[in-house]
Amino acid sequence: MENNKFYKIIRKLVRPITNFLWPVKIINANKFVEGKGIYVCNHFSMLDPVPFVTELFENNFNALMKEESMNLPIIGKILPKIGTIPIKREETDLRAIKKCMAILKNNEPLIIFPEGTRNKTGNNELLEFKDGVAMFALKTKSPIIPMVYLKPIKTFRKTYLLIGNPIYLDEYFDTNIKDVRGIVTDSLKLTMQNMIIELEDMVQDKKSLKKLLKTQKIELKQIRKQNKLEYKRQLKLEEPKE
Repeated sequence: MENNKFYKIIRKLVRPITNFLWPVKIINANKFVEGKGIYVCNHFSMLDPVPFVTELFENNFNALMKEESMNLPIIGKILPKIGTIPIKREETDLRAIKKCMAILKNNEPLIIFPEGTRNKTGNNELLEFKDGVAMFALKTKSPIIPMVYLKPIKTFRKTYLLIGNPIYLDEYFDTNIKDVRGIVTDSLKLTMQNMIIELEDMVQDKKSLKKLLKTQKIELKQIRKQNKLEYKRQLKLEEPKE
């Protein structure tokens, strides 16, 4: 997977700020693997991707975002350079679709909000899912990694994000995509709705959750240390021999 140097610089600069402004506790961050896959999440606001992208995606990221976001002052100029893919929501955007397919075929991560728009209902009932995630996953044989927020991100208010187990669709790879993408879409929505219920229950038991997060934080630190050592080892192996 290609490293986006500009993204890595931006991430290093903004990560302390985002952690301070929007404190999100991520459950199962120690199980997160950055790589080929479609990372999906429920959608409350434009801030949704910021905490988990800056915290979890160390090398690069790619995310579908409505085309209007590119018109935002300053941010709109930066977004395309760090991995944002603008999409026209009112029509079938073939350019964006081809870009997403190419990303997954290149073994890179792709972030999509399957609800397709922000959930402004004020509750945790998911909106109807679009079937784009199922189509991309089936066509590129990519796993789907579900994530759910407990409640909308707000400045200086703690919330939680739960990362679920990867969903593999091997059983559908030899079938007609048109026949099964609805099944996959409905199953994904049910999985994520159940994850929200699971997360609500976890937050109720504050003592157990605090202990879990502490254990996962220690494990994640060890994993990242090992990854850095492995990265340096790979660089040394790639150095030209005299």
